[in-house]
Amino acid sequence: MNNPEIMQKFIAVGAIVSDSHFVYTSGRHGSVYVNKDALYVHSEIISVLCQRMSQAYDADSVDVVVAPVLGGVVLSQWVAHALSQRRRSGETLAVFVEKSSESTDKRFHFTRGYDKYIAGKNILVVEDILATGGSVRQVVELVRQHGGNIIGVSVLCNRGNVQPHDIGNVPINTLIEIDLQTYAAEVCPLCESGVPVNVELGKGRAFLARRG
Repeated sequence: MNNPEIMQKFIAVGAIVSDSHFVYTSGRHGSVYVNKDALYVHSEIISVLCQRMSQAYDADSVDVVVAPVLGGVVLSQWVAHALSQRRRSGETLAVFVEKSSESTDKRFHFTRGYDKYIAGKNILVVEDILATGGSVRQVVELVRQHGGNIIGVSVLCNRGNVQPHDIGNVPINTLIEIDLQTYAAEVCPLCESGVPVNVELGKGRAFLARRG
């Protein structure tokens, strides 16, 4: 069950938007949108949420926090900071992975020398929204390829009912879970009813452009 206090933080800043017509990154449609960007402008709220994300873990057992760009960079910093505050000695590092600038390469990589902090270390992966788990699964695989030991995945919101087996059999800690009903574009009841596509949030603008 979702913690009402945490849910209220999401709602208060407009991070959960309902009663509209959204196009998600997956291409599916729905009436509810989790607007993570509404959270990131509020550093105090993000710091509190990241502290909650860190509480499921023994601070001394986490060496490095890894996140995918872009939003995850903020989370990795704050979660690592919260863990460092509880460590008996040393600090928890924060790094991120990013995609190559080459258009043909859509997978994450360690750049900026961050790979040297992974081998033999206990790694916590953090992410904002779990929709299909695809991005997190890539990060988990990448960390393992570099010799890191994944101890868990901590997320702000699991909105896709993503399970541990979806991301490489890694335990998931999530602050809130939202069960979204989504539809393929060709059978979307919102489209059939003529509900305008939201072009401010999600991929609605690109969807309309493709549809002409």
